[in-house]
Amino acid sequence: MEYFKDYKLIEDVTVTYYHCKRCSFVTTQEGDLSKHELIHRKPLRTYDCSVCSYTAKKKGRLIAHMLIHKDASEITTYDCSFCSYKAKYKNNLIRHLLIHRDASEITTYDCSFCSYKTKQKSNLTQHMLIHKDASEVTTYDCSSCSYKTKQKHCLTRHMLIHKDISEVTTYQCPLCSYKAKHKDCIKPHMLIHKDVSEIKTYDCSFCSYKAKRKHRLGSHLLIHKEASEVTTFDCSFCSYKAKRKDYLKSHLLIHEEVSEITTFDCSFCSYKAKQKKNLIRHMLIHKDASEITTYDCSFCSYKANRKDRLRLHMLIHKDASKVATYDCSFCSYKAKWKHHLTRHMLVHKDASEVTTYDCSFCPYNAKWKNLLTRHMLIHKDASEVTTYDCSFCSYKAKQKSNLNKHMRIHKDASDVIIYK
Repeated sequence: MEYFKDYKLIEDVTVTYYHCKRCSFVTTQEGDLSKHELIHRKPLRTYDCSVCSYTAKKKGRLIAHMLIHKDASEITTYDCSFCSYKAKYKNNLIRHLLIHRDASEITTYDCSFCSYKTKQKSNLTQHMLIHKDASEVTTYDCSSCSYKTKQKHCLTRHMLIHKDISEVTTYQCPLCSYKAKHKDCIKPHMLIHKDVSEIKTYDCSFCSYKAKRKHRLGSHLLIHKEASEVTTFDCSFCSYKAKRKDYLKSHLLIHEEVSEITTFDCSFCSYKAKQKKNLIRHMLIHKDASEITTYDCSFCSYKANRKDRLRLHMLIHKDASKVATYDCSFCSYKAKWKHHLTRHMLVHKDASEVTTYDCSFCPYNAKWKNLLTRHMLIHKDASEVTTYDCSFCSYKAKQKSNLNKHMRIHKDASDVIIYK
């Protein structure tokens, strides 16, 4: 296949680091160093869009941006010869074509220190950081709080939380009052203004499944493969296997002592979180309602603290005939949300066919990973279990959702914001 002719098998990867002579920047890509050195030259050339106020430092980004000003009929696409998939960029088609190959045919980039494998070289480069001491890894530190990250773009995004909405460049929806701090949030939002018939979908070539996003179709296609064909991420401490790397990362926390787990700590109370996004959500309880950015419904008085909740709410303003549903192929069940259909499908399987998550200490098993995670708490001493503490009284909870419910007793129900 011509799309794969330039791919070569890499049996061993030796990582070379390129250091900037003017600052502490380090990268594994020589090309990235050349791009980085441009920031030490003034002034930087910008490429300006002739239709809107968009500017870019790289010509390629401007070219990509200009596609949003074209009708779909004017855009050249790269079409898959096996299914109806289309892509605006050739490299996206090359990635997509991997789903049509057997695992044995796909070139992988293998870690020389552990069993990690990946289809993307950039993923291996990122993975190699876990084999280095913290002192060897370059971090990007926030100047306003203790946040650190290995990725520069993550720091750029993080810095927005320290700014008022009035200080941040926002991306405005042309059809309603919705604003976003990130350009990539506008595209998903625009779907709520379209009828189902107008929305481009990515269709499964094996069943009636449709997705609004390409990566979701990729995830769905795994159910049409034999277990032996699917690449899994295996836990090195137990028999747990995951189809996604981030699931394995979350699972590994149950094998660590509480003292070894990196936590993100609230600077106002004793709250600790294992994930940054949970700390960011928690910080909202320390703000007055007037300080919190809300996402407002343009049809009624509904307000939400999260964009995804507004998106779900908007479904009630559509006719049932216009709402995309996920339909069961065995019965008449329909769902508005894909994860509800996934759960429902279990009723059509024999118990022997259903994947279970088994406890390594007792015979307990669960159909859902989050239930096993909750169950594992009963095998730990109280001193080892992370608790969610109320900042107003001595209440403690093992589950964050229970703390959210408890917080209602300290405020009027109308003032309390619940985070799930």
